Amino acid sequence: MVFKIERLRSGADDGRRTLSLFIRPGSRRRPWKFFSPEEVPAFVGEYAWFEIDRAHGGWKFLRQLPGPTARH
Repeated sequence: MVFKIERLRSGADDGRRTLSLFIRPGSRRRPWKFFSPEEVPAFVGEYAWFEIDRAHGGWKFLRQLPGPTARH
């Protein structure tokens, strides 16, 4: 499955650093899924798209993908 991973940053005086990364659910009833920076492959920018396998109750990042194209 493909998911958009977003950064949650601090605004501390020591500069902006990534506190965690997360997936927003498709509905308001489902909770956000948070990851530590060590769990997610490094990427540039505030968000990135990844192919992720959810086998055996875990999350395995397979590869980073280009962002989705605009739909018409």
